[in-house]
Amino acid sequence: MINQSIPLLQSLRCRLIVSVVVIEIVMLSILVWNNISIIQTTHTDRLKDTADSIIQQIANTSGNYMVAVDYATLEDYLKNITHYKELLYLAILDRDDNVVISLGPFPQKNRPAIDISPAKTNDGVYDIAEEIKVADQPMGKVLLGFSLRIMQDAIEKSRFRGISIAIIEIILTVIVTVIIGLGLTRRLGMLSNAAAEVEAGNYSVTVDTEVCDEVGKTATAFNRMVSEVSNRTQQLQKSEARSSKLLQENRQLIHTSLEIQEAERKHLARELHDELGQCLTAIQADAELIRDLSNEDKRITTSATAIMDVSSRVYDVVHSMMHRLRPGILDNLGLVEALKDEIKSWESRNPLTKCHFTFSENVSELSEHTNITLYRIVQECLTNITKHANASKVNIVLSKKENTLLLDVSDNGTGFDMKSHNRGLGLIGMRERVESLNGHLQIESKINAGVKIKISVPLK
Repeated sequence: MINQSIPLLQSLRCRLIVSVVVIEIVMLSILVWNNISIIQTTHTDRLKDTADSIIQQIANTSGNYMVAVDYATLEDYLKNITHYKELLYLAILDRDDNVVISLGPFPQKNRPAIDISPAKTNDGVYDIAEEIKVADQPMGKVLLGFSLRIMQDAIEKSRFRGISIAIIEIILTVIVTVIIGLGLTRRLGMLSNAAAEVEAGNYSVTVDTEVCDEVGKTATAFNRMVSEVSNRTQQLQKSEARSSKLLQENRQLIHTSLEIQEAERKHLARELHDELGQCLTAIQADAELIRDLSNEDKRITTSATAIMDVSSRVYDVVHSMMHRLRPGILDNLGLVEALKDEIKSWESRNPLTKCHFTFSENVSELSEHTNITLYRIVQECLTNITKHANASKVNIVLSKKENTLLLDVSDNGTGFDMKSHNRGLGLIGMRERVESLNGHLQIESKINAGVKIKISVPLK
């Protein structure tokens, strides 16, 4: 089984856990912050309302005592109020701002500034003041200081409790997410590994369908797909095997056909040489004898001379036909000399085109089939150049590289468009001949850029 390692930051499991944890942290942070803000506002409003209520009660009650200058009774009354646990100090000032009653640690010298709200204090004490009036006449002031420690402790406890709950929820979320993620990514990992196996060509792999959920349905569909791909692949392999067999049989048939064709050409050339050649020689000898014996009859002499000329021309035609059917030089001297002779003959028929032939010294001792096949290919190339190329230069290179025989034929003619060119019988024949040698044929051409034919044949 192929196990594909995925970088941690790219794994689905890691991204799933990180995403859930980040979302959880953000949501819980917002929730905790909101709860703490509500708790802080609630405690602040409660302390402010309590402080306002107490100071209002004291201010309303203290007026009569201030008028009667009965500070002792007023102090006893105020002592009953100072039992409130958040009240830090209480002070009564007369109309000249002199302290007449002070309960708790009231700062006599550096009197604190009056605070607007418990939330806007900097010294941890909520300082408030209220005028004492009797019949709308100011009699003094009441100063109260409330400690914020109890409120801050309550807020800190709420903050700690909220953060603790959030941390517990995050841990539980991570645990649940990891458990679910492990199960999910494990099954997805099985799908990923199975897909890698299929990519490597193993179509026997299957994925377990444990749970009938989306992943399970995907695994079922994957198994069906792999089964279908396996069946189609087997069918394709069988088709390829049949095609390969047919192609091999076709190549063998072409090879046999070319061998039969060359054998028939060789036989026909031999028959022309043995039979028709001898007959023409006999006719020419008889005509020459008649001419020599009929000196007195000019008509007989003229006719004999004509017979000799005609038989000589027929012999030349027959000789040319024999050469085309099966050049004797190919069997006697080999491929290189046969190509030289063919190129010389072709240049005599095409005096406006120069053909340059280059060959390696190590090109020799080739099989009869290789010799005649390459010879016929060069013949076909030269014929095509004559018919279509309108070239002034032709280059033919025959070389050997390691165990491969190379034949390159190029010209500077008109060329053709490879995309729109309809392959003629000549190119098809050349390709079939090359395939009969298990070789490779490559054709390159552009309009007005000539044609390059590259042939490579493996040597056994």
